[in-house]
Amino acid sequence: MDSTVKSGARHAPLQFMHYSSLLVLLSLSLSFPLLSPSTANAQETTAQSSFAQGFWRPAERLVQEQLNLINRIERAYYSPNVYQVEATRSQLFLHLGKVERFLNSQYRIPQFLCNNGTPDPNVPAPLTLPQRQVYCTLYVSTQKLEPMVDLLDMRLPMLAGLAAPSTVPDEQRLGLRLNLATPLRPEFAPVPDFPEPEPPVLGMPTKRPLTDYQRQPLQPAIAPPEAVTQTLLATREQLLPTLPAFPDSARIVDPGVYSVIPTQSTLGLLPLEPQRYAEFLDQPNTGIARIFLAESYQPDPNKLRNRLQSPLPQPFPLTTGEEPATDYVPSLALEIENGNFTIPLQGLDYGFIVNLGDVSLDEINANLNTISTLTPEQRDLFLNYRPPNEVEALQIDQRRFYTGKDGIGFVPPLSPPAAIGSEVKLNNTYLVRLIQFQLPEAVLEGEPISRAQRRYLPEILNTPSSDVIVAFQPVHQRLDGSYTVLWRLLYRFSDPQIENLAEYVDLE
Repeated sequence: MDSTVKSGARHAPLQFMHYSSLLVLLSLSLSFPLLSPSTANAQETTAQSSFAQGFWRPAERLVQEQLNLINRIERAYYSPNVYQVEATRSQLFLHLGKVERFLNSQYRIPQFLCNNGTPDPNVPAPLTLPQRQVYCTLYVSTQKLEPMVDLLDMRLPMLAGLAAPSTVPDEQRLGLRLNLATPLRPEFAPVPDFPEPEPPVLGMPTKRPLTDYQRQPLQPAIAPPEAVTQTLLATREQLLPTLPAFPDSARIVDPGVYSVIPTQSTLGLLPLEPQRYAEFLDQPNTGIARIFLAESYQPDPNKLRNRLQSPLPQPFPLTTGEEPATDYVPSLALEIENGNFTIPLQGLDYGFIVNLGDVSLDEINANLNTISTLTPEQRDLFLNYRPPNEVEALQIDQRRFYTGKDGIGFVPPLSPPAAIGSEVKLNNTYLVRLIQFQLPEAVLEGEPISRAQRRYLPEILNTPSSDVIVAFQPVHQRLDGSYTVLWRLLYRFSDPQIENLAEYVDLE
């Protein structure tokens, strides 16, 4: 018993120390105020924002890159160029890796957070609801795009032998698995390198083809698999609804669907472009259109292309929604050639253009007296130039603007203050004067007019025409090199007339 008492006596100080330490901790805990629920929520929100503070900017880059890739993949499936397909495959492979690393940095297990492709709000994660929506959309869309890597890889042998040598730029050759030291040879003979054609001249006979002219190569016809096209379109449609979830500072542009051929009604515009510029388009005499590369209208026969692709429509009409003064509607006859906006010379059409610089379209009036960047000589040319009324004189002026030499009537015999082309600069405003004639088929084709038809000669030689001043501004560059432009019709001169057109028809 003595030993038991002694043992209890030995443990008593330890028990006292244990209880005393608990009392000290309890007193300390009571001395601190309890956190209110609102304070706790605020701290949780702060923790979430600090964890996901790097979310929106990389997510914006990845969504924009994915939209661009969908367009590129579709372009690659419509292209017979093996290099383009291989480069697109490499870009897609790298993009999938970037998306995977980004998703893992925000939440480790996307399968838990994205239930059947939709964000689950009950899963604890340091992401807000809009961030969860973008997160899950990126996850699901990349799952759909992942099989495209193998499908593009399987397409490479199908295109072997179609690619011409050195058809891929040096900066795009990195990462390609093809042996570029021995490039593939095309299966067709190249077309001879003839010089550029001069502007057409009416009244001169057409030269016969050369006897030793080589047959134009037959370009391949590429039909992309329907399942691939549907997958790409479905992935794009899944990404677009997430764009409103981004902050207002985000600038994501949908490049659109490559396979959609622009028409006179749709103008080949992106779905959101008319909405974005609705305030400007509500004004009278304004519109929106696209300006394409010159090679889109006249493809290089030696450049690989798909025969199944529909040709582009003619330049888009300058329709203003008002009743036209005449039946003839002028068109925005512009092309992009060698980095310049140019006026194509077709028939007797011509004109001149100048770059006004950083000038708002709203600041320009029909008198052109509010433009500080327009020289007096240029203003005089735009407002006072009058086209001749004879074919030969029209051709002389057309060639003077085309070559940029000699004067035009009242202009001193020096280079004219405006020409048919000007360097392309995004968001700059351009002033262009377009003189256009719809020449009759009897003149263009040289068809003979019989004696019985001579009584209808005035109707046969009827030539609708227009002469307008237009200001336009390129606001967006597309992946194919074309530009979306806003335009304003400033002034329409009286329709130019041709008095001696009967001299250029064949009367039997």
